[in-house]
Amino acid sequence: MKKHSYHSKKINKINWNTVKETLSGEEIALAIDLAKQRQYAMLFNEDASLSVLFHWQHPEETPMMLKTLKSLGCPVVVILESTSTYGDALRYQFRKLGFTIHQASAKRVHDAREVYDGVPSLHDAKAATIIARFYRDGLTKPWQELSVNERTLGALRREYEIHQSQYQRNKNRLEAYLSRHWPEVLYLLDLDSVTLEQLLINYGSAKEIAANAEKAAREMKCTSKGKLSQDKINKIIESAVNTLGVPCIEGERIFLHVLAKEMKHSRLHGHCAKKALEAEVDSDEELFELGCLIGKVTTAVLLSYHLDPRKFNCAHSHQKAMGLNLKEKSSGRYVGQLKLTKRGNSKVRQYLYYAALRLLQRDAIVRQWYLRKVDPKAKNKTVIAVMRKLSKALWHVARVKKYDASLLFSVTQKAG
Repeated sequence: MKKHSYHSKKINKINWNTVKETLSGEEIALAIDLAKQRQYAMLFNEDASLSVLFHWQHPEETPMMLKTLKSLGCPVVVILESTSTYGDALRYQFRKLGFTIHQASAKRVHDAREVYDGVPSLHDAKAATIIARFYRDGLTKPWQELSVNERTLGALRREYEIHQSQYQRNKNRLEAYLSRHWPEVLYLLDLDSVTLEQLLINYGSAKEIAANAEKAAREMKCTSKGKLSQDKINKIIESAVNTLGVPCIEGERIFLHVLAKEMKHSRLHGHCAKKALEAEVDSDEELFELGCLIGKVTTAVLLSYHLDPRKFNCAHSHQKAMGLNLKEKSSGRYVGQLKLTKRGNSKVRQYLYYAALRLLQRDAIVRQWYLRKVDPKAKNKTVIAVMRKLSKALWHVARVKKYDASLLFSVTQKAG
């Protein structure tokens, strides 16, 4: 493969009638390097006697490109990278035309930039050529479209994460500004306290709470549904009266009011999205044991990221898809430390990490195993080990098998 082979033509500069005559109805493949606007593609046949590298502007020229491919009158295999959403509209149109879709790994394309021509550069035209080479070498796989249920889970999970992340950011902001204007309340109420949230919505500042002490006390009693003791309420009112904080001007009071309202909005809508996620898991009886083990939300997250354990051939392949398998870098006498590949989605590992922590709290066998293995100087490594074991357990539990910690964790008693 030489450098000049990456020269591409505009789609309307190619003589498609000549291409059609050359093909004579044989199957062709189209390897596309996806981008926001200018798309590069390599069109080729099985024996590579025909090879056309061209580009077009998306979405303006995409209808013309689709019409041109259809007019060739031959079966078409389209190979796309596993990118995020940029290629979804194109893939949908190809499906409508009845084309076969294959998937190429974007990471593998990046890693192969120097393999075929010895040049450590990567640009769109070259990437399209590499994708075409992958297809010829059998390094692609048929694209599996998401089911309606998987798409629903994905939408609900994104909605849940939007509200969760927004709530956390606003909670951090609230801590910062209360430290300035009313630092005492941080020691009396948690930042995620609904009572504190409602106080700020109603009054906005410690000065206003102090000016309406009796009313604010009654509202706190009502908001907490009687769970907040009178002694605690009195301390909160007293802290508002005698605060060391900088008094709020009107603009700052309004800001705290708006901030608390935004927190309430995110909290309530996040709760609704969480309930919807859990309902989707509840609707599938096969996921009951999985939900009991790692939680319904974590189960929903796994499915929304296309990591349903039921769709993998073995437990190891499921672990590998999450990036929890190990890699080694050794050379000569040097033996590198084993590390996680982290090739899967980081968000999935985050949720599974929290699931492992919950398992450590409630499962005596897991906790006993952890305490025997843990290194006080690197406790997190042992939690990761629990995660790796848990990732394999998911494959078995998803097949309606009862979770048994003793099958994963050896905790035989030592002779005393």
